[in-house]
Amino acid sequence: MEIRQLKYFVAVVDAGSLSRAAREVHVAQSALSKQMSALEADLGAQLFHRSNSGIRVNDAGKLFYEYAQGLLKHLQDARAAISSEPGALSGSIVVALPQSVASTVALPLIQAVARTYPKVELHLNEELTGNLVDQLVRGRVDIALFTPIGLPPQVSFSPLLEEDFYLIHRADDRHAPPPGCVTLAEAVARPLVFPSRAHSHSTRACVDQALERLHLPPAQVAMEVNSVHILKSAVEAGIGPSIMPLNLALREVAEGRLVAHTIQPREVFRTLGICVCEALPGSNLRSAIANLIAQVVRDMSRSGEWPATRLLPEA
Repeated sequence: MEIRQLKYFVAVVDAGSLSRAAREVHVAQSALSKQMSALEADLGAQLFHRSNSGIRVNDAGKLFYEYAQGLLKHLQDARAAISSEPGALSGSIVVALPQSVASTVALPLIQAVARTYPKVELHLNEELTGNLVDQLVRGRVDIALFTPIGLPPQVSFSPLLEEDFYLIHRADDRHAPPPGCVTLAEAVARPLVFPSRAHSHSTRACVDQALERLHLPPAQVAMEVNSVHILKSAVEAGIGPSIMPLNLALREVAEGRLVAHTIQPREVFRTLGICVCEALPGSNLRSAIANLIAQVVRDMSRSGEWPATRLLPEA
């Protein structure tokens, strides 16, 4: 297998046809077709469906596409590391944040990277949590700020903080509990607006685990929503309350549109930390950005910019 074959393959998939890909990579279409056949022979698998109307990537090709992009990215990172000036970090890095964290951390992290490492090209992805782990393992993502729930063994987790969850409901909810604290049993007394289990390794899983730990029945669900923005809109529309980190609803609570109740004792929280795939090669750049993410998170927690969080001891 040759590097150019990987580049050609990615170009064919991205372009959707041999002819367009051939123009983009500046080779004859017949030569490109031969390279794709040679790649398939090397892998021992067909990557495309071929017909009179052209070719399209099959399921095996879609899977290999993810790995090919990861391999090409790591090659680009290696070249950048070797060619950079001594002591000056450069190159590109991909950091993934789950939806429930991105609105809080994304901008401070972008600013910190630009200020500290101006030669580093930061790619920040906001991901559904199910996609996040998969992309981390395949090398499409270098670092993730995530929870330890459901991580495969090749992904290491370095904890940073714990974040409490709150019961959130619309301001004029006639069935809401009185102001103040609620127990977890009271918080799940009504059907909730929740992410689906298929897409949530984080917020809903934390609630499910707490209910199981306290021997409480599973929460009833009024609606499943996998978008943080739509979930909050559903709560505000009166579809039902929700349980979520306070940072997700700070603006709505401050504006009086939603109301937040602490859940006592602190049984519902999540642990967030740095995740990297140890099966993939590390780099000075990855280590530096991971340390910077940790610094940003700790600074936000100490200052109160990220409320309802508790820092964990540094390793």
